[in-house]
Amino acid sequence: MAAASGKARRKRRKSSTGSKARGALWPWVAALAVVGGGIAVSENMQTVRRWLPASWNLKPASAPANSSGKDASGPIPPANIPAPTVKPAGELAKVVPADLVGKSFSGTFYFCGTSGLNNCVVDGATFWFRKQQIRLADVSAPRTEDAACPQERSKGFAAKVRLRDLLNAGPFELTDWPNKNEDGAGRQLRVVMRNGSSIGQQLVREGVVHRVTETSKPWC
Repeated sequence: MAAASGKARRKRRKSSTGSKARGALWPWVAALAVVGGGIAVSENMQTVRRWLPASWNLKPASAPANSSGKDASGPIPPANIPAPTVKPAGELAKVVPADLVGKSFSGTFYFCGTSGLNNCVVDGATFWFRKQQIRLADVSAPRTEDAACPQERSKGFAAKVRLRDLLNAGPFELTDWPNKNEDGAGRQLRVVMRNGSSIGQQLVREGVVHRVTETSKPWC
């Protein structure tokens, strides 16, 4: 009788142990079922959508858009630093030559066209000196180009030669013209002096130019 009772207790213990083991496995079985079902639904999403109401939205949630259009997770670029403004060469300030006024000027003068535009004589009242064009302010010279008559042209060449010779004769002084600094052509108006006398007035005395007050006096 005692032996039968012991066998019955062993059977109950085995039965309860088996029940506990089966109960512990159910959560794992359920988890596997959920995972397997999710995989099946993902692989057959098109078929599943046809069976669901149109109001159900199965699209995955998208990340909020970045207003800059760049990946917010990356490094933040530095702020734009404006480049320094460089002016083109054509916009650089022009160098304005200084006015030629003073004493003890000298140079070797030629006729313009043979020496460029440096230390050359244009006509009986105009010459270039140190890259600047100067006109004798106190005289009116005859023209060599567009002369009204052969006499004017002849006088014009004589005045041109004589002005070159006088400029090459030694140092000279350039003084301001009291009424105006430049003429309409941009030539500096100067009185050329040597030893206190005007070279222009010397040309007047020699008869190859007129005084500036005699501009209307004809050469023909």
